[in-house]
Amino acid sequence: METLTDEEFPALFRAADRSAVAGQRRLLTTTGLRLTCLVLAATFGAFSLDVGRVDTAAVVAATALASALVIEVYLLTAVPDRQWLEARAAAESAKSLTWRYTVGGDPFGWQGDDEHSADLLLLTELTALARDLHNCAPIPLSDNDAQVTDAMRRLRALPLEERRRNYIAGRIDDQRSWYRAKASANERRASQWSVTLAVLEALGLVAAVLNGVQVFNLDLPGIVGAVGAAGIAWMQTRQHRQLASTYSMAALDLGDVVSRASWPATDEEWARFVGQAEDVISREHALWRTARS
Repeated sequence: METLTDEEFPALFRAADRSAVAGQRRLLTTTGLRLTCLVLAATFGAFSLDVGRVDTAAVVAATALASALVIEVYLLTAVPDRQWLEARAAAESAKSLTWRYTVGGDPFGWQGDDEHSADLLLLTELTALARDLHNCAPIPLSDNDAQVTDAMRRLRALPLEERRRNYIAGRIDDQRSWYRAKASANERRASQWSVTLAVLEALGLVAAVLNGVQVFNLDLPGIVGAVGAAGIAWMQTRQHRQLASTYSMAALDLGDVVSRASWPATDEEWARFVGQAEDVISREHALWRTARS
């Protein structure tokens, strides 16, 4: 069975995918650093540490706050979240167009010897995707990158039954497995964060009681509260619970698609089926973007 590797997808997909990964990494790294700086500022602002005439704890707190401000300005100006979302949308749209083309799905239905029209339509669609990008500029990985690769043309030229097997295994089953894994991982992380935050709240309560009876003179409730607020902000950034639900529904929807994969008997029926299957995947991605936005 012949299938496509990432290197055999259009240049736009691979460049946008790389840009999306970079944007996500920058967003998560800078957000994590910003929250860490705020926690440090709250921690060192809760006590004094005099070294000579200088309150070292206050200096550390001020430095942490200044760092958090710089990172916030970066997030507002560089908008790595928009780069991530936009590049990911372009990559997934290019991937969907590629699968439609390679297996003869709408609007690239198999047309016998007249294949130039399908190539031209795919190139037009990919060019339109690239021109819609505003917050990122995916750069091809090499001068030899092509929008329509030889592997894509070979897969498109296969008989209907072989294209069907390749599509089910390389697209539907692979996507379902990815959805299931992501849903499980996000549900597990959401539960772990919920337990962690509950423990922090309990610790904050204990610290407040101890402060009330003057066991120690340190603003532990404030520190624990800052850590808890940072944890909540991080959960809102990652949105594990919402993503777990979105991915679970997408896996179920693709299960319905698989059950109908053997029904199409002609190239025309198959083209409509592939179009409907890709619409299901595109709907999941639209929900993902809505949750992220």
